[in-house]
Amino acid sequence: MLVVICHYVANADHANFGYWTRHFLSGLTVGWSGVDLFFVLSGFLIGGILLDNRESPRYFRTFYLRRVFRILPVYYLWILLYILITIIGVYGVPGLLPVSRQDLTAVPIYVLFLQNLIYSPSPFRWKWFVVTWSLAVEEQFYLLAPIAIRMISVRRLTLLLFTIVFAAPFLRLGIYIWFPSHSYLAGFAMPCRADALSLGMLAAIGWRREGFQQMLDRRRTALWGIFAFAFLVVAVLSPTLVRPAGVITYTVGYSALAFFYTCVLVAAISQKQSFVARLLRLKWLGYLGGISYCVYIIHLTINQFAFVLVRHSQPEINDLRGVGVTLLSLFTTWLVAATSWRYLEAPSISKGHRYVY
Repeated sequence: MLVVICHYVANADHANFGYWTRHFLSGLTVGWSGVDLFFVLSGFLIGGILLDNRESPRYFRTFYLRRVFRILPVYYLWILLYILITIIGVYGVPGLLPVSRQDLTAVPIYVLFLQNLIYSPSPFRWKWFVVTWSLAVEEQFYLLAPIAIRMISVRRLTLLLFTIVFAAPFLRLGIYIWFPSHSYLAGFAMPCRADALSLGMLAAIGWRREGFQQMLDRRRTALWGIFAFAFLVVAVLSPTLVRPAGVITYTVGYSALAFFYTCVLVAAISQKQSFVARLLRLKWLGYLGGISYCVYIIHLTINQFAFVLVRHSQPEINDLRGVGVTLLSLFTTWLVAATSWRYLEAPSISKGHRYVY
C-alpha cells in the first residue's frame, strides 16, 4: 500500500494544486519505505523458517523449491510478456513502441536478478522493471541466508547480524562519496540494504527465545518508549526521505526506517491487544497481503501505460480525468493481481508446499 501510494499519488504531477496540497502529496513519496518494511518482514519470516529447520536433511532442497514456486511463475511470466511486446515493437511494427534491440539483449539481467547491480534502464525498461530491484535484493538474500543459518551457530550468527546492521550505513556512505557514478548501489545493492534484512533476522532469533518474549511482556512501557523514539526519529528525518535520495537517506535514513519497522513488527506480534496489532490484523489488509506480490510487480507499469494511452502524458492528478485514470489503473492492477493469485500463485504455492522439511 505504501509503495502504491508513492507511485500513484505522490509521484504524479500536482502542478495545478496549491502550495500546501502539492507539498503534502509530494511528502507521500516516503511511501517508498514500504520496501524497507518488506525487507524487515522478509528477514523475520524467512530467517525464522530457516532457523526452525536448520537441522533438516532436506533443508536446502525444500527451501529453494518453495521459493521457486512462490517467486518465479509470476515474475518470469512478466518477463515473457515484456519479451513479446518488445519483439513486436522491434520487428513487427517498428516505431510503434519506444523499444530497441538493446531492450531485448538486457533480458538476461532480469532473468538472473541482477537489475539492482547492473542498472542503466531505457525508459521502456524503467517502466516495466524498475520496482524489481528489491526483488533482486531478496533473491540474493535467499542465496546467502540459508548458508549462514545452516553453517554458523546462532550465537555467532547474532554477532554477524549486529555487525552488518552497524556496518551497512558506512558502506552506503563510502559508495555515495567515492563512487558517485554508481551511487545507486548505495540504495539498490543487497549488502547496502542488508541492515533491514538483518534486523528482521535478529527479531526472529529473539522471538524464539522464551526470555525475550517474557521481557517484552514485562517491559511494555519500555517497548512503547522505544517505538515512540523510533517514530520520532523517522518523523524528524522525513523531509530528507522524500525522493531523490541524498546522503542522509543513504546513511542514517535507511537505518532509522529499518529500526522503526522492526519496532512495528515486534510490537505487533508481542502486544496482541494493542492498537498496532489490531490494525495490522484487519481482514482487508490480509487480503491485500495475499495479492501484494503481483500488485508490486505490475502496478507502476500499468499506471504509466494507462496515462500514455488515455492522456498521452506522464501520470498526473490535476483534474478529474487524472483521478479517473489513476483509479482505472488501480482497479486494473487489482483485477490482474486477484486473477493471478487465484489461478497462478495460490496453486503454485500449494505445489511448493508439497516439499517438506
